[in-house]
Amino acid sequence: MRIILCLYLVTWVRAKVIDDLPHCSRSTVMEGEIREYDNMGRPKIYSSVQLSMALHELSCMTIKTNGSESSILHTLEFLRLEQHHPVSEMYQFGIPKITSSCICDCAGGDAPCKMEQYNYKNCTSGTLCYRTYHPVQSNVGCIGEQKSEACCELRIEPFKDWIFTAIKISQPATILVFRYSIYDRFNKRWRKASEEVIEVPLNRGLSKFDFNGRNKIEMVVTGSRPNRELQPGMYFLREGTHEIRGYVPINEIGESNLEKLGWMRFSEGKWDIRNGNVKMKQAHHIIVADCKQQQYTSTINGEQMVLVVGNDIEESYDLGRALTSDPWIETAVYQGRDVRVEHAEGTSITVYMTSETRPHMLRHISQMESFDGLIQVDRDSNRYLNISFLGTKGTLIGNIFSSEKKDQIDMVFSVQGRSLASQM
Repeated sequence: MRIILCLYLVTWVRAKVIDDLPHCSRSTVMEGEIREYDNMGRPKIYSSVQLSMALHELSCMTIKTNGSESSILHTLEFLRLEQHHPVSEMYQFGIPKITSSCICDCAGGDAPCKMEQYNYKNCTSGTLCYRTYHPVQSNVGCIGEQKSEACCELRIEPFKDWIFTAIKISQPATILVFRYSIYDRFNKRWRKASEEVIEVPLNRGLSKFDFNGRNKIEMVVTGSRPNRELQPGMYFLREGTHEIRGYVPINEIGESNLEKLGWMRFSEGKWDIRNGNVKMKQAHHIIVADCKQQQYTSTINGEQMVLVVGNDIEESYDLGRALTSDPWIETAVYQGRDVRVEHAEGTSITVYMTSETRPHMLRHISQMESFDGLIQVDRDSNRYLNISFLGTKGTLIGNIFSSEKKDQIDMVFSVQGRSLASQM
């Protein structure tokens, strides 16, 4: 298969300026004027600019100072889209490693299994230990015809000494993060005079503030919530790591379901299973194959655990997957009181800017030094085109054709210059 790739570079300006400044995106712009009248009917005119921006775009405008010919360059960069999810509940837990040890007792013998010593009783070995009693078992290997009985100890310890923190998150606050910078001219080159990072809350739909006193610039930001969000619910991370995981059933703080993560808790320096005597008795089952030979099968009706019987080790737990495995999540960080999710995908926002001096918008040409491509075919005959762009600035728009005739476009794509590669 042969693929023809056509690329388009957007906008035009002298290349010399691009080397001295950050790359100014081709934002959609509307300009106008606002008139205010005082009590005497005298007008005061403000310039107004409306910008439509996408994630990682940077808008630039120049403003003349004090009526002189020298200009100040103002840049506004849409750095990040974040959502801050409050943490409403949390607890610590481990993966239970259960070692089962049982004795089968034929009827009429020394009676090592006594119901009063094993039924709903604790024992002392291991981090946690529970005893279970199982009457009416097989009498294979026994002399008489009466049924045998079995008694067991379940020693429970945290698997690999792992400690996890489970957190419950609520509906998020949506935050837009901008970087506002000012450049001035020095020795015929632009230099950065100041910089500040601005966090704009979006939950109320509109945010308004002043961000430059000298030129009296006012900014109003509005936009929609992102198309995809982290759903409220239970998530967790392992102690000593920062990777938040989910997409697996987790007990809430008031639950103790043996089929979900989090039924073995760590609190105040010790391990515990809520109502463990009853739960482990109900969950533990034993089937005796030969009482004399002490051959039996021991099982636990539960999940999210490791079961050890003799030399057999059965790992039956699921740690889900990391939140960052979703392509739309750039980072997910737990900060004690909240979980901060940075989106790899943005949302459409509109910025309204007013100033006493009319601004002039500045745009730069898109640039690209080179690119290379690779077509890969997997075992299922799916074809992937991997294109790497080098030395890029701005927006690259490409058409992909499957033949040199270029009579039919197979795919159209748009790539921001900050991305080093695109896969299709």
